[in-house]
Amino acid sequence: MRGFFKLIITVLMIACSLTLFAAFPALLQAGESDANLAGAQKEGELITWAVGEIPFQTMVVDRFKKKYPFMKKVDAVRIPSEKLRTRLTTEAQTGKGSNVDVVGLSGFELLYLAEKGFFAPYRSPETSAIADGFKDAGGLWASYYVNTLVTAYNTRQVAAKDVPQRWDDLLDPKWKGNIAFFEEEYEWFANFLKVVGREKGLDFMRRFARQDLQYRGGHTQMVQLLAAGEFPIMAVAFAPRVSVVRASGAPIDWAALNPVFSNPVGMGVYKAAPHPNAAKLYVDFMLSKEIQQEIWVNAAWKGSARKDVTPKDPRWQGIKVLPLDLTLAHSYQEVAKDFQQIFKPR
Repeated sequence: MRGFFKLIITVLMIACSLTLFAAFPALLQAGESDANLAGAQKEGELITWAVGEIPFQTMVVDRFKKKYPFMKKVDAVRIPSEKLRTRLTTEAQTGKGSNVDVVGLSGFELLYLAEKGFFAPYRSPETSAIADGFKDAGGLWASYYVNTLVTAYNTRQVAAKDVPQRWDDLLDPKWKGNIAFFEEEYEWFANFLKVVGREKGLDFMRRFARQDLQYRGGHTQMVQLLAAGEFPIMAVAFAPRVSVVRASGAPIDWAALNPVFSNPVGMGVYKAAPHPNAAKLYVDFMLSKEIQQEIWVNAAWKGSARKDVTPKDPRWQGIKVLPLDLTLAHSYQEVAKDFQQIFKPR
């Protein structure tokens, strides 16, 4: 009997040890969060440079300061991706660095800065809910929203029966001269060729280019022109922008043509952040389910890379969305050359 009790005690001790061992990563993570919180309380300030409309960034900042009242000063500056990359690289060349804590940008610029060492590694606990392809494997950045690419159209100029369902539908002679196309649509172009195959993709692009496309600059302006009736179809548009303008009463809508790509808009801690703990706290907050759902999805109509967030537009349920492969930026010169040879935008 005595031996039996010893056996029971031994088994219980092993079970407790295994439980603690399994829980160790979570305990460590909680300890890191506590350290970030304590550090942020001492810092009390934060500076972010990021894409994303200021009204929505302001909503995030207001809620962040309400949750963490010790954050007395939070400056959120909106800078487009290209300008942000240029600013950071230029300031780095001076040797002074940049006075920023959190950086957020999209597409090829995001990958460029990550690979050039502008981000400090920080794997937020919130990234476990973010789908693969929308976060850096090394913990340098994670998507705080996504811009999914769709084909947009003016509902007064395109009848319901004529709404494109496939990319090949854009090759119909009736659309010749009536399709607007961004003059530097490199990321979509490169990813389309990768997914459908280079030869098949190039064949489509050449036939598409023969549609007398209306080449334009700037996705946001193009959506406004689409709503004004300047052209009936915009081949590649950001779904959130289309949805916002549509919600305001404009006669536009979108169709998701397979393959459907989504552009990650990623955020990370700057390598020389003057307030690194506050930066980590802010990244956690930005990536949280609450902020993703209530601000970026419900208020801003953006897409979220979190698997537990519900799209505002139910049409996204069941649509397969592929993250843009940002590593295609390594062949940027070749991509740009192929694009220009085919489309030759004016």
